Amino acid sequence: MTKNEFVQQAYAAAKQSSEQSGMPALVTVAQAALESSWGQSKLSQQAHNYFGIKAQGKQGCVLMPTTECEKGESVEVRAEFAKYLSMLDCIQHRDGILLRGAVYAGAREKRGDDAGFIAELAKHWATDPRYAEK
Repeated sequence: MTKNEFVQQAYAAAKQSSEQSGMPALVTVAQAALESSWGQSKLSQQAHNYFGIKAQGKQGCVLMPTTECEKGESVEVRAEFAKYLSMLDCIQHRDGILLRGAVYAGAREKRGDDAGFIAELAKHWATDPRYAEK
């Protein structure tokens, strides 16, 4: 898949999800591109997981290596990641996490301000201290 094809597919799914969630579709596309290397990551290709969402409960999952930032150091670990049926399914789940998660209240309040939304989202979504900049 080319970057252009990725953007077209991701935007169509993000726009559809955004109609229900109110999450900014363009930010969703940018985050998916960052997290999945434009849909080229093994996680996105094998599990339709475009955001590095960890598995919870009885949800289907795949075990993959990942790099986490712990105490300022990059550490490679293996983690169980959620497996989805499609890109839309993944985006809708991500939007649901943002809508229901107490830690994302600040991001919800910043909808309409993309830079503010990204800054608030980054505080809790990833362990990378430079996540919002990326």
